[in-house]
Amino acid sequence: MMSNLDRMRSRIRKAGSVRTKLTLIIFIVAILPVCTLGFFSYHRSSKVVNEQFGSYGMYAVDQLKLHVDSNLRQMDQITGNILSYLIASSILVEDKAPSTFEQFVEERDFQNYISSLENSNIFNIAVITPSERVIGKNLINEESLTNSQFWSIESLNNDRHVMIHIPDYYSVPSNDYMISLLVPLKNSFGLPMGSKLLIDMKADTILSLIKSFERDTKSHLQIKDASGHSLLPTSSDYTSQHNDIVWSRSLDTEDWVVEARVPYATFYESSTVILKYSVFISGLAVFLGVIMASFFSIRFTMPIKKLAHSMRRFGEGDLLIRTPVMSSDELGFLSEAFNKMTEQIVELVNEISQTEKLKSDAELKILHYQINPHLLFNTLNSIQWKAKLAYQPEIQKMLQHLIVVLDGSFNFKQTLLPLTKEIEIARHFIEIQRFRYDDVFTFNLEVQPGLEHCLIPRMVFQPLLENIFFHGFRDGHGNIDMKIFEEKNKLYMVLEDDGMGVKTEHMKFIGSGQKVPNKQGGLGLRNVDERFKLHYGDVYGLSIESDRNKGTKVTLTWPKTVEIHSQSKF
Repeated sequence: MMSNLDRMRSRIRKAGSVRTKLTLIIFIVAILPVCTLGFFSYHRSSKVVNEQFGSYGMYAVDQLKLHVDSNLRQMDQITGNILSYLIASSILVEDKAPSTFEQFVEERDFQNYISSLENSNIFNIAVITPSERVIGKNLINEESLTNSQFWSIESLNNDRHVMIHIPDYYSVPSNDYMISLLVPLKNSFGLPMGSKLLIDMKADTILSLIKSFERDTKSHLQIKDASGHSLLPTSSDYTSQHNDIVWSRSLDTEDWVVEARVPYATFYESSTVILKYSVFISGLAVFLGVIMASFFSIRFTMPIKKLAHSMRRFGEGDLLIRTPVMSSDELGFLSEAFNKMTEQIVELVNEISQTEKLKSDAELKILHYQINPHLLFNTLNSIQWKAKLAYQPEIQKMLQHLIVVLDGSFNFKQTLLPLTKEIEIARHFIEIQRFRYDDVFTFNLEVQPGLEHCLIPRMVFQPLLENIFFHGFRDGHGNIDMKIFEEKNKLYMVLEDDGMGVKTEHMKFIGSGQKVPNKQGGLGLRNVDERFKLHYGDVYGLSIESDRNKGTKVTLTWPKTVEIHSQSKF
């Protein structure tokens, strides 16, 4: 057998040597020239493509900048025409509706004049008096203007201002963006002192240019003010990166910047395609060379590689892996033996897993299922109604709290509960104890916000609280502090009392989960600890610290898991 293995190792070494030699020869003769040619062709072609793309992008930004400048100049020209008209004419418009026919005619002539300045781009021109009276076409709703967020801010501005926004003061609401020019008329010119000229120009042409540019270049184009804020958001959802290709131009009429950002990957996409083809051709040549060099040796090395691969996969946990039997010699025998061995191991693992599952299910059922609750609930409900009919409210309330606690204890269908429900059961248990002991004890609860939907095994707080009243307090006298918080994706419940505490000689039994000899009780703590370990593993569960006649501190630890699609609250 050893001689066969030695021959096999020698054959593999020889095959590997031949494969290496053939690969080097083919690489030198064929692959190196192909790779060299691909490198130079890629470098030259990508340079030309990127230069053309950059020139097109800068040209498009220049055109948009010229268009915006042209629109703003047109609005300034209209402003100058209106001011010239007011200076040349002798009209007198008051800050209220005309009271005489002469005033009505003057105001009508002024309205006709500013309406004549409107065109396909200029949507509306209006003069707004200090009392927010609108002089112009009846497009602006005065009430909407008064309530407008735009006007509440801009009415306080005493300087010329241009903005791009969606107006909210028109009689017919619209979602179209407009360029608004607001000019305070510092000299009255026949108008009420403090009046302002408002010119609204449609921005649909600008938006169309932006969207067309973004669609063609897969970029993000925006208009920014001097502080860098975007004035005209577009449909593109884009987050700028430090390596973006940026084209920008400053406007001549306003302190605005037209900026286009193209992702680095998008800008060099054409170069990447060329590179991919070059790499593909070089890779194909390498692949063919490797195939030719490996053709003869692969017939001998493949069975060993298959077996080694299967063994490695099996060691990583893939228990269903099987190695193909490719021959009837010693390698075939090894493959068959490996397959039989894996089948036997899988059968053993399945048997152990099934046994452990049955064991865990049995333990959980033993811990949860102690009595049939159906008869108990019916009986308690009957007693509750009897107490209500007998006008015994305290008995009725005590039974209500008891029913909630028992319902949580016997709800076998739900192994894990939201933390808020488990706390609710604990509160009901505390109320039962108040009926029993009156107000001789205090109970303080602190829960870190945001943990409402975290899951916890049901009925774990009540046994811990019950242990305090039955073993820690004397006649119910004492203080209880309960805190629930998160730390490093783990949840902690710390329960402290100032009761009798646990004797030192008993702590070693309780800490190891054993029953204290010749003592009753202790099942609640052990059951809670075992349930947590069954659900989450041995690293989680209870830890207990206690000083005799000073009190006990119980810490409960479990991993944070969240209930999905729950609307429950504390």
